[in-house]
Order: sequence, then C-alpha cells, then structure tokens
Amino acid sequence: MTDEKDKKDNVVQGPWGEQPENNGEWIKDGYDKALEKNTTTLKMQEKLSKIDGLAETMMVQMIHTMNEQGYDISNESFILDIGFLSETIKAILSRQEKLPHVVQGLIDSLMTPEETKNEDGVDLHYSRFDTPLLADLVDMAEEIKNEEFNEDEITFEADTDKISDWKPSDEFKVDKSMNEKRNKKLSKKKEDDDDDNGNEF
Repeated sequence: MTDEKDKKDNVVQGPWGEQPENNGEWIKDGYDKALEKNTTTLKMQEKLSKIDGLAETMMVQMIHTMNEQGYDISNESFILDIGFLSETIKAILSRQEKLPHVVQGLIDSLMTPEETKNEDGVDLHYSRFDTPLLADLVDMAEEIKNEEFNEDEITFEADTDKISDWKPSDEFKVDKSMNEKRNKKLSKKKEDDDDDNGNEF
C-alpha cells in the first residue's frame, strides 16, 4: 500500500498551459528541407547524366557519319574541333534543362537573334554569327597565352601525370598554350622530384 501511495505522490499534476501549436512540426520541417535538398541534388545529377548521355550519342552518330563520308576523324585538329562541339552541344542541352554551362555565355556573346519575313510574309527566325567579335576574342586569348604568368600566383596540381598526347601538326602550327607550358613545367618538376628521390624511369 505504501508503494502505491508513493507512486501517487511522485506524480506532478498540471495545469501546464496550452500545448504549442507547432508541436514536433520543426522536426518534420527540417526533415522535409533535407529531403528536398537531396531530391534537388538527385534531379540535378539525373539531368547532367541525361545531358552527357545524349551529347555522347549525338557525337558518336556525327563522327560515324563523317567517317562514312570520307572525312579524316583521326586528324589532330578534328579531335580539338569535336571536343569543342561536344561542349557546345552540352551547353545547348543544359540551357533546355535550365542548367548553366560556361559555353552558354560564349554563345550569347557571339550569336545575335534576327527576324525577317519571307516572300509569303511568314516570320523567319535565325541567328547571326558575330565574326568580328570572335576575331577580337581570339586576339585577346592569344595575348593572354603569350603573357608570362607567375607560378606563385597560379597553383595547379594535376591528377594525372600526362593530360594529353595531342601535338599540333605542321599544318596547324600554333603557339604553345598555357596548358602546354604548365604541363611542361609540371613534367620537369616531376622529373626533378624523382631525381631527388633517387627514382629512375
């Protein structure tokens, strides 16, 4: 009997005031926000995967068609051209998916929408390529490539020992790009490090 009386004495009775209206809702809200963030990330990954897959399919079809028509797809300049075209296609698809891509800025700068009417009065929409602006951009890029850059200001750690086997042919002789200069310096640094460690290749 004393045990039952002790139990009753240990109970604290209210009134406790009003129950909060949002009781436990903050947990649900936090969970929903985290779930929404994960869903957004997954949707973004799905879109990027779709873009990469579709761009690859389009590029493979085009390369096969060009090869069938007798174009040299092993030419060094072709590899550069096709890489640029691949990124341009990804930029176009990204814009359709409402995702940013760096090449979109280049397209927006170089292409101007135009409108006209044909003989029947039907509106025609097309875009005009700004060749003089591109020429200016190429000149600016050449100036930047030819400038010496300070290694202390730019740091780059390659995740591979060799980035590319590409070398320009005599037909397409170009000045060394910053990438080539950087790769040469990295190769020399690696050789120096290997010599210091006593490693030989």
